[in-house]
Amino acid sequence: MENIDRNLDDNIQYIKGIFNNTSDLVVRKFKVGNEKKEYAAMIYIDGIIDSDIIQDFVVKPLLNTKTSEKKQIINSISEVIESTNVDICTKRNEITDAIVNGKTTILFENHDTGIIIDAPMWRERSLEEAQGERVTQGPIIGLTEKLKTNINILRSIIKSPNLCVENKEIGVISKTQISVVYMNGIVDKGILEKVQTRISNLSVKYIVEAHIIDEVIEEKKSIFSLNKSTERPDVLASALYEGKVGVIVDGTPFAIITPTLFIDSFQTPDDYYLKTGRFTTRLIRFFCFFLSIYLPAIYILEKFHQDEFSKKVVKSLFSDGELLPAFWEMCFLMFVIRVLTDASFRIPKSAIILVSLVATIVIGETAVTAKLIHPASLVTIGITFLASYVIVYRGLGNSMETLRFLFLLISLFFAFNGLIVGTTILILYMINLKSAGVPYLSPLIPFRYEELKDTFYRGDLQSLINSKHSYPDSKN
Repeated sequence: MENIDRNLDDNIQYIKGIFNNTSDLVVRKFKVGNEKKEYAAMIYIDGIIDSDIIQDFVVKPLLNTKTSEKKQIINSISEVIESTNVDICTKRNEITDAIVNGKTTILFENHDTGIIIDAPMWRERSLEEAQGERVTQGPIIGLTEKLKTNINILRSIIKSPNLCVENKEIGVISKTQISVVYMNGIVDKGILEKVQTRISNLSVKYIVEAHIIDEVIEEKKSIFSLNKSTERPDVLASALYEGKVGVIVDGTPFAIITPTLFIDSFQTPDDYYLKTGRFTTRLIRFFCFFLSIYLPAIYILEKFHQDEFSKKVVKSLFSDGELLPAFWEMCFLMFVIRVLTDASFRIPKSAIILVSLVATIVIGETAVTAKLIHPASLVTIGITFLASYVIVYRGLGNSMETLRFLFLLISLFFAFNGLIVGTTILILYMINLKSAGVPYLSPLIPFRYEELKDTFYRGDLQSLINSKHSYPDSKN
């Protein structure tokens, strides 16, 4: 790391070279103080600093101040600047890092130190409703792309000195700020240590999305998402109160929560804001989860046992001279609905109605009329996907899609016995999964009775808030 040179022009040429003489790098030379004896240069990137703050609270005080002895000029000038964040720097890399982060640097002739003023003006959207995790009652505000704004929102919810924020910079070419947030005195120390260690070991050129952090915290790949992403600050705050760890990445309107257990996928903010459905809502979600992954497999399985049904049932549900076998009907319909789901996020909103209309005609009428698929197959896939949409957590949605197809293949080749064996293998696989060292199926396996009050049903809110959460094997 090179020190700042005492020659002002050499420092300016070095910085211009580092920034490849980019057009938006502004270098403004001026003389400091009433006596105009000290030469200085203000360096910043145009468009990402608050020019009004710089003009009123930095430039004007510098032009009107009285310069003291040369040895004390840096300290005296830093005291004159009317800004809350003023730092002294001695290294050239400190200058470049400050400039790319929207800060303004002032260098002086015949001095090997500089001043950094923190007055950025990043463009960001206003606070909006959380679109992916909407609730019928409760807060509607969502996280934004700016890290400082998200921390501000989180602190407005958790008004406690125990809320700790650890800032880190990740990236070699471009540094991105991330914040590890947790509640001191509540957080599980083993979980926190694992998250800190895994993030510290991350070495990448740049970060443009939080998914790389998600993968590093998970460590081992799985068909199940072992971390949870949320765009709701109240969900993040609730997780921190339970002893979990949150990670917020600058530029991403989502926060990562770890550990995430299987049971967490069936919990929504509505559970804690509404009185209704306290005992039934989560049971319905569990039923829909199993329905979504098993129903297509059960449908083609029952088609192999047509002899056990009456002719009327067989004709209505299984066979009416269709061109495609039941298995390929399921595959075709799952493929088409998957394409429609993906397309709905890519096309303009004005075209969604048109695509829905075309899909209805092609699948709902033409395919059935042409006897390409059976109406019962269409109903089966419709129920399957409707059931999957009850699980609002997107991380589990990908797992359900994979399991749905796997069980469909198992049912085709190994029938009912294959489903039993496949389910057993799935349970054993899930038992071995761990999220930040915590068993994925906890508190079901290993069984922990004291934690069941917020699993299959939502317990009394006062009891939930006052209870102390703990996680098994988090240090292993």
